[in-house]
Amino acid sequence: MKKTLLASALITAVGSSGMAWGATGLSFGDSVQLSANGGASKTKLVRMANGRLVSVYGDYLDPNGNTVYDVKAQAERPARDIFARHCDADCDQLANWSDAVNISGTASQSSIDTDWSGDGTPMAFAGDSDKPNIFNAGSRIVVSWVDKYCAGGAQRTVSYLTLENREIPFSCAYTVSSSDNGATWSAPEQLSSGARDAKQDVHRGLGTGEWAITWQEDPRGLQLGEADGPGDGASGANVSHGTDIWYSYADAGWTDQDLGMWTTPVRVTDNYDAQTASGNFNVIKNSAGDVVADDQIESGTAGASRANMALQLGSLDALVPQVILAYEETKGSDGLDEGKYVRYHTFDWNTPGEQAGCIISNPALNARRVRFVPQKEPGTASGLRLGIFWKEGEFTQGGPSDIMLRKGIVNGGNGFSSAEMVPAVGANCAVSDYASAIVLNNQPALNMSSRTEDAQATADADIGTSTLSDDTNQKVEENAIAHRGLLRGDDLYIGYTYTPVLAELLYTNTKNYNFYTRHYDAAAGTWSAPENLSNITDTGINVREPRLVGTPGTNTTKCPTNLEECQDKAKYYVAWGTQTNVSEWSLEEPSELDLYAARAEDKGAYVTPVVRFAGEAADAEDFESQIRMTPAGNELFVVWNENDANGTHAVYREAVTTELPDDGGDDSGDTPTASSSNSGGTVFGCSYNPGAPFDPTLFLLTALAIGGLTVRKVKARS
Repeated sequence: MKKTLLASALITAVGSSGMAWGATGLSFGDSVQLSANGGASKTKLVRMANGRLVSVYGDYLDPNGNTVYDVKAQAERPARDIFARHCDADCDQLANWSDAVNISGTASQSSIDTDWSGDGTPMAFAGDSDKPNIFNAGSRIVVSWVDKYCAGGAQRTVSYLTLENREIPFSCAYTVSSSDNGATWSAPEQLSSGARDAKQDVHRGLGTGEWAITWQEDPRGLQLGEADGPGDGASGANVSHGTDIWYSYADAGWTDQDLGMWTTPVRVTDNYDAQTASGNFNVIKNSAGDVVADDQIESGTAGASRANMALQLGSLDALVPQVILAYEETKGSDGLDEGKYVRYHTFDWNTPGEQAGCIISNPALNARRVRFVPQKEPGTASGLRLGIFWKEGEFTQGGPSDIMLRKGIVNGGNGFSSAEMVPAVGANCAVSDYASAIVLNNQPALNMSSRTEDAQATADADIGTSTLSDDTNQKVEENAIAHRGLLRGDDLYIGYTYTPVLAELLYTNTKNYNFYTRHYDAAAGTWSAPENLSNITDTGINVREPRLVGTPGTNTTKCPTNLEECQDKAKYYVAWGTQTNVSEWSLEEPSELDLYAARAEDKGAYVTPVVRFAGEAADAEDFESQIRMTPAGNELFVVWNENDANGTHAVYREAVTTELPDDGGDDSGDTPTASSSNSGGTVFGCSYNPGAPFDPTLFLLTALAIGGLTVRKVKARS
């Protein structure tokens, strides 16, 4: 879709006589295309302790061959592999990036023949690497994914009746690793067999080598979406009974990096109960092409999905790394309740066990999309060590919901146990059966998003009379999604996108999503009011895929000699994408638009002018940004995916922060400057030409905190 920029600006003079102003802004350099074959997907980026940047992304192995069927996209396309590149300095020059290395190498292979075209003729199904997930610690990196190439002969398939009866192989979980900052990579290691369909892998690790990984396995294959939510379906959210979360941990020494450093995977949820599959479901076949009998297909009463995991080791953990694991799970109610619980586990890294997780959501409601932010040491003043939050409401898929939160505060333990959650959950919260779960006595979680446009700052002592204590049906028509979190010492930040009336957004486009954040100062026991960072007033545009990322820890080998390697915990970055807001009644598909970023300083008291760093090209769609920065927070590194007439590409760009001159560089001398407001609220700004590198001479400040007007742009459809 061609994009047209209609830029206009209103300047509001701010300040008072004698006020000293100071402001910073982001200045972006040139963009660099990292991928080559037009099939880039899920581009990721990490920054190593030595300053090296490592990017991984999916891309076609051969843009003209190795065809597979993509269930999520419901289309045929070339098979993807995963590629890695690294750069040590001056990364806005393509010549300074290493050559791309194919680290998965499965698209040129096949482990099974299936009728994937639906015409009745079995053909080789090429290995196809799903999205890469990357995590680094010290000089070590692990990349994980699920893949259609599953050696060993145990792989099964599922035939989708509603997709022209196409027969698609199950996926299995893989990892590759590097112990030298991405200079070299191990051979891929297959962690599961393909006897159940793997999805939603996530892993975390420590610089000393302790690493852990989880993924889900569905015995009936990847389930299609039900077209009720904001996603594209076939994401792993909709699962069969008997779907479990699986777990493996790596040998801390990585001594067998090329021969297999992971332990034998085990279930850490208890959904499989040896029942035979029953009811109506798609045909399952084995690797020989024979239909698998119902009594050979695992089942159960519930299914777990979309796990998130962290690995932490601090002074309260008895020298043993702690796994924090949470996921959503169907209620196993025999049709009485179609919703889900959020369940929570914590255990020693090297002693996993199959168990029922603690239900931390309201068991009477529908909870999903759990995320959390832990930290190595608790907040000095508050003991705060964990923030865990999720979507919850009275509706099933696609219905309105709020973002709910509990805190983990050290109280006789390490701050990670369910017994230390605030507000509290029931002592008997780890129950499996529906009858016991539905009567749990959990205290209501804090409501982060209720009545966002009216919510005010509050103190812990006044929560009972604030919107934080609202039920999810207090304003049932509103909706919050895309929740994000950041935890630094005694400071917890929660972000989310919000619309006041979901139905108007979906059907009339008279409402849209904007990105809000809230700050909890645990030392003072105070919550800020929600702050609208995106401020898009054009209801034809939605904010999507927001990012909220804090500065990484101090590099003790370089700080204080290099001050940029010393952590500034008071800084963090935000970013988001935009998308056309298309009615549910329309045949038009939403189009990806632009990507934006800003830096928050002084714990969010000041936010730099928002700068558009992708979206200049009229016929390009930009989406799925990933952001990293230096410990001091003065250098920002971003990657994203950009789609144009030549395919989809992995793109990189970097920015530095610059101090803005007092007069904004304007010869007339009347352009306002920027700073924090005296009242302690947040001052936001927008650059006049957000598509270009930041130029102080064009700087226009919008002082929303003191009643200023916004600078807005309008996208015209064509």
